[in-house]
Amino acid sequence: MKKLPLLLLCAAAACSGKLPEAQVQNIFARHSFEEQSPEKISAALKTGGGAGLAALDPRAAVLGEKLPLKARPADKNISSGLLLGERGGRMVLLAVFPGSPAWEAGFREGDTVLAINGAEPSAEAARSAIGKNTRFTLTVQRGGQPGPLEAEVERGGFFFPKVFSFCDRENRAAFLRLGLFHEGSAEAALAAVKAAAGCGAARLVIDLRDNQGGVPAEAAAVLKAFAPAPGPLLELRSRHAEYAALYGAEARGRYAGLKLAVLVNARTSMAAEVFALALREKAGAALIGGKTAGSVSLTRAFALGDGRGLRLTVARLLPPSGTDLEGAGVAPDAAAGEAGGMVWDNSREVTLLRDPAWLTALELPAADSSRR
Repeated sequence: MKKLPLLLLCAAAACSGKLPEAQVQNIFARHSFEEQSPEKISAALKTGGGAGLAALDPRAAVLGEKLPLKARPADKNISSGLLLGERGGRMVLLAVFPGSPAWEAGFREGDTVLAINGAEPSAEAARSAIGKNTRFTLTVQRGGQPGPLEAEVERGGFFFPKVFSFCDRENRAAFLRLGLFHEGSAEAALAAVKAAAGCGAARLVIDLRDNQGGVPAEAAAVLKAFAPAPGPLLELRSRHAEYAALYGAEARGRYAGLKLAVLVNARTSMAAEVFALALREKAGAALIGGKTAGSVSLTRAFALGDGRGLRLTVARLLPPSGTDLEGAGVAPDAAAGEAGGMVWDNSREVTLLRDPAWLTALELPAADSSRR
């Protein structure tokens, strides 16, 4: 089955000027997700012009010749490239990314933090000493080493990868961050799952917070690994064959039966929120965090020939059950950490330190097998 491209478009304010009615009707007839009669389209245009089309398709919009630039990371978004957490009352390095300032300073995943800038380690000390400065000194103890290791780290313009993982052996849990389903993300995610299974993890926590979708085929490729049996996993539903696709599992997935917890929030959308619900429906995953965005409509823009374009919904993403999440979203099984804003807004070292959703995931009992 061919892969569909990532359909990400920036919205723009509706343009002024009369729209070519016949052309708009033709675009609706050939591409729109829901069928609309020429009479309805004509009435919508007469009532409100381009803005009136939103009554037929909430995502319909007239796009200008120039689209706004995507937001870029702020210059102040600096990081040392490590993630802090707690295990048994001790502060530890959950992850240290290769090539980062912390990695170059000699720190590694699993190191126990003894001191931050010479002071007793605590969540407050970490946020103050690391989160607000460009330099800090870390003292750690590494298993198998006779004494502590200490080094200064100069934070720089380092950004966490969109897909990464680490293993929490003490809690027999593994963490997988899926920040976006970009091309090649499935391969990276499955490699991380394999590593998690190899370290003896009995639970996999998948973090989809702030994941706004991406390539549906990549999401489906990861879902296959957890499928308990052959069957549908993710659908692109459309009344037009060129936009429709059905992704499914041909056999039981290699990691079917692994206990799953999925972290979601209000910015989990598109393929990510369908992915989350599919894991709950098929693999008994527990969803933790906040309600998802309820935004699962794929859009495409079509040229009107006068420097403007018309954006329409062409397909909708659906989970195995066929539940339409547009405007509804998915409610979590356990609410945790829904304080508003982005969780992964930058590469902060303290993102998972005392994070309510992550801690809740570690405390959940085994998934109910009857839900699988």
